[in-house]
Amino acid sequence: MLAVLMLGLLWTASARLTEERIAHRVDKTVQATIRVQAELAVSAARFRLGDIATIETEDTALRAELEQIELGASPLAGQTRMFTKQQLLTRLRQHKIDLNAVRVEMPDTVRLTRAAQNLDTAQLEQFAREQLKTVLGEAVSEWTLENPPAPASVPSGAVEFRLEGAPRVASGSATMEITALVEGQPRAKYLLRFKAPQKARSVAVRSGASVQVRVYSGGVILETRGVARATGALDEIIPVYIPDTQKTIRAQIVEPGVVEVKL
Repeated sequence: MLAVLMLGLLWTASARLTEERIAHRVDKTVQATIRVQAELAVSAARFRLGDIATIETEDTALRAELEQIELGASPLAGQTRMFTKQQLLTRLRQHKIDLNAVRVEMPDTVRLTRAAQNLDTAQLEQFAREQLKTVLGEAVSEWTLENPPAPASVPSGAVEFRLEGAPRVASGSATMEITALVEGQPRAKYLLRFKAPQKARSVAVRSGASVQVRVYSGGVILETRGVARATGALDEIIPVYIPDTQKTIRAQIVEPGVVEVKL
């Protein structure tokens, strides 16, 4: 009976030792452990293993290789997508990673969220006014932004603005195209329209009134009298009847009671 008991103890010790040796050999074949949490945030347009995982290994070259493995497209800013453990294993195989050499610790499915921020439209308008100031000077502060941009969701990161071309300034209006960049990448475009302040309209000529007409032609100035056919303010163009020729011309009001025509 004692002999049987001793034999049993020896068999148990031998089996345990064998298991420890096998476990030790298995552990030694694992060169890296990849840990991925169930909820993750990403910032780039495409995410890599290093963006979502903690990689434990003493092999620095292997760690660098694993970190750079691209896993796919990130969701749009502020949105989420699912990523599975099976997808990760497939990517590892595609990159010739021996799955016996890595241990993957992650849920079957994880949720990825793309970090986002709201574009500061006040900063956008300020940038636009600074560009317009190079053309209009201090008067730009009196111009009105006709189409204030709606808040936009963009990826997180440093935001800057870029003027596309030069501001296009016409009589009483100005337009410009501005690109919003996040970390140097274009994320949104805006076409902004500014309007000059309306000046108080002061009537300089009334319909039916006699006006002095100056005609500029080839460096010669001719003067005659005419009759205004419409009421107008300074710089406006109105029809003027010339009795001497019995014709009606269009002339610009340059001062009260005086109009000019350039032929």
